[in-house]
Amino acid sequence: MCKHADQTKIIIDHLLEEVYPLLALKIKYALDCNNLQHSIAPEKQVMTDLITDLKNEFQSLVTYEQKLVFPSVLKVFLANKDNEVLPNLGDLLQLTKSKEHKLMHHARRLALMLEVPMWDTQAQAILAKAFLTDFTTEKLNWYKMIEDRTKSCSCFKKNYFKGENLYQKKSNLPNEHSSRKI
Repeated sequence: MCKHADQTKIIIDHLLEEVYPLLALKIKYALDCNNLQHSIAPEKQVMTDLITDLKNEFQSLVTYEQKLVFPSVLKVFLANKDNEVLPNLGDLLQLTKSKEHKLMHHARRLALMLEVPMWDTQAQAILAKAFLTDFTTEKLNWYKMIEDRTKSCSCFKKNYFKGENLYQKKSNLPNEHSSRKI
């Protein structure tokens, strides 16, 4: 196995075992917080619904990455047969970014609601900050790692582009070694 695969597995484990559980706890705390439950603020239900939407979108992202994205990334490292069918990581990562965009929209809306002085709890502010800073930083590191692997790791690069059908090894299309002229 490529050393980059081992490093990637460490990053995946960090997300799944440390980052995501901590965010899930912050969501739970923000929803269960006594100050929110007993608040007389007129927009209490709006905030509760917003945090619930954030929770549902976050759970969807975690499940998607855990079941499909992370195993697919590791599969790209481990592929060793030319005829092996590989996932299109570009499409998988694009859907991931779409889910993350929705999460960030919810987090920004929550942060805006908290600018109104009627809220007497910090649990929701901690949650918004966790997504707007910590989550964003972790995901930027993840995407930087993927980008670096496509540039510096030959096994990942070859199989990443093979999964996107951009690899021509057994194609009928002419390549630089072909004697066929266009």
